[in-house]
Amino acid sequence: MEYRAITAENFYLIEMRNTCKFILENKAEEDLKKMLKANNILETVSESNFSKKFNTINKRLKFLTDNLKKQIVNTDLTSARFINLYSILCNERFILEFLEEVVKEKYDNYDYSIKESDFSNYMETKSEQSKVIQNWTAEGKRKMLVKVKNFLTEGGYLEKNKDGYKILKPIVDLAVIDEIKENGNKKILKIMFY
Repeated sequence: MEYRAITAENFYLIEMRNTCKFILENKAEEDLKKMLKANNILETVSESNFSKKFNTINKRLKFLTDNLKKQIVNTDLTSARFINLYSILCNERFILEFLEEVVKEKYDNYDYSIKESDFSNYMETKSEQSKVIQNWTAEGKRKMLVKVKNFLTEGGYLEKNKDGYKILKPIVDLAVIDEIKENGNKKILKIMFY
């Protein structure tokens, strides 16, 4: 998995749920792009907005089994967020490693807070380790840290407070965990359950 600057992507939980629901109801895997566009499932305002959302959602869908697609539509909001974050972590090494190297490590040491300095230290360390990240612009690096904060907050792992962020541990439907354990990426699941 490569490091990528995904500064234009968002969490897209509603779009992901709507797309999965559409796929399940219409057995639509072929020509998905055309069908989503024709039915305005991604609720976009322009061609470029549709393309951006579709490319992001389509990339994440590849990691969802049919059962996870059903679960993201039918489960509780916390579990749906967890599934969506799982699909993001399957694609995005930078965010996955933050969860593992910063959030998990702090949690293991009974430190449940993340400060701005933790984010900047992580970026500094990654810039030293990776030529790809080193070549990101200062603005690109800043935006990627915003994405890390947003995705982990929307995914149920961080909660903003006056000092920075509080680490949370989401309570997820056991059926979701079992499905990923049996048919998904166990390594990523393990990182998500520090």
